[in-house]
Amino acid sequence: MPSPVAHSIAGACIALQVARRLPAARELPVVAAILLAANIPDLDYLAVVRGREFMERFHQGPLHSIGFVAVAVLPLALLLSLRLGLARGWSLLAVAGLTHLLLDLLVVDLKPPIGFPFFWPFTGRLFHGAVTIFPGIDRVTVFSVKNLREFFVELAWGIPALLVAGWRPRRLPWRKHPP
Repeated sequence: MPSPVAHSIAGACIALQVARRLPAARELPVVAAILLAANIPDLDYLAVVRGREFMERFHQGPLHSIGFVAVAVLPLALLLSLRLGLARGWSLLAVAGLTHLLLDLLVVDLKPPIGFPFFWPFTGRLFHGAVTIFPGIDRVTVFSVKNLREFFVELAWGIPALLVAGWRPRRLPWRKHPP
C-alpha cells in the first residue's frame, strides 16, 4: 500500500481543485477533513494494538472498500454540513476516500491474499490493479530502504499531480473568458 504521504497528496489535489469553485473548501477544517478522508481506510492499522500478526491479517480487509468509505466519511460530512451542506460534503469526502482505494490498486502486492475487497459489502471478491506504479511499504520496519524508495516514488508521482491540480491558467488579455 502507498504510505500516508501519497494518500495525503491525493487529498490535497482534491482540495486544490475544489477550492477553485467552492470558497468554503479553502478553510482549514474542510482541508483537514479531506486529508483525513483520503487516509480513512488505513484506520485498520489501529489493529496493531492487538499485535502485528493481527494487524497483518486485518489490513486490506473490509475497511479498504467503497462500503466502508461511504459510511466512514458520513460523520465528517455531518461536521462540515454547515459549511458545505451534507450532500456536497459527503460526496467530496467520499471521493477523497475513493482516491485511497484507487491508489491502493496500483501497488505491488505479493503477500497473500492479493488485493482487497474493493466492492465490499456487495462482494467479498479481492481486487488488485493490472498496472502497478508503487513498490509498496514495509509495515514491519518503518525506517528501511524499501520505504525510502516508496517515499521517493510517491513524491515523483505526487509533486507533478499537485502542480497540475494547483495550476491556474493565466488570462490572456486578447482572449475573452466568461465571468
